[in-house]
This record gives sequence, structure tokens and C-alpha cells, in this order.
Amino acid sequence: MLEYWVVVTLGVIVVVCASCAAYLYSESRELRMVRDRHKLKMYEELFHAITELNIAGTDAYKADRAKKHLAYTLNRMNLVAGKDVLKNVNALLDFLNETPEGGYDVLKQLNIMNTIVKAIRREIDPATARELEESQFRFRFYSPPRS
Repeated sequence: MLEYWVVVTLGVIVVVCASCAAYLYSESRELRMVRDRHKLKMYEELFHAITELNIAGTDAYKADRAKKHLAYTLNRMNLVAGKDVLKNVNALLDFLNETPEGGYDVLKQLNIMNTIVKAIRREIDPATARELEESQFRFRFYSPPRS
């Protein structure tokens, strides 16, 4: 009779432990999804800010607002972005800061933005990112001519 209660008690303990492990696993997955959703929102905001800067052209007012939007976005993004994304964003900032007004190399900016997108995809969804990198896919961005 004593052996029966030991088996039942161990069975209950195993079930409780399994339930706790499943709960913790689901909570960690949910937390990761929330973090990824927030990161994706920040990355979208980064590309919106870069597009605003490109569209501003020579309009001083629009350019100032676009630079301000980019600065705010970068400040928030520094809090959530991964290492590779931040390295590539720093390369883009170096390019934008070193490029004189008018001496703008669109191809170089597009190459840097492609590396940013690849790093973002690797961070958020590594399996899909690997497939795209193996296919040598290049992302396209609209860059209006600066007048």
C-alpha cells in the first residue's frame, strides 16, 4: 500500500512539474513574440525616417524634420536593436554624415540598407533570412532623385 502512494505522489509531482515547464515555455515564447513585434515596429520606423530624409531633397524644412525624426527613431532603436543591426545602422550614419550635400552615392546607400534589412531579418526570423541570403536576393528601395 505504501508503494502505491509513492507512485501516485511521484505521478502528481511529475504532472505539476510538466505543467509548470509548459507554462514557462509558453510565457517565454510570448515574451519573445512581443519583443520581436516591438523591434519590427522600430525597424519600420527607421525605414520611414530614412525615406523621409530621401524624399526631403533640397527642401530645408522637410530635411530638418526628417533629420529630427531619424534622430528620435535612432535613439529609441538603440534600446532594442541587436548587435548586427546596430553595426549596419552605424555604417549608414557614417555614410550620411560623411557625404556632403549633393555628393550623394545612391548605390552605396542602397547597399548599406540591404545589409540592414538582412541583419534585421536574421534577428527576427533566421530561417527565412537564410533562404533569402542563399538566393542572393536584393531588396529594392525607392530613392527619388535629389534636385
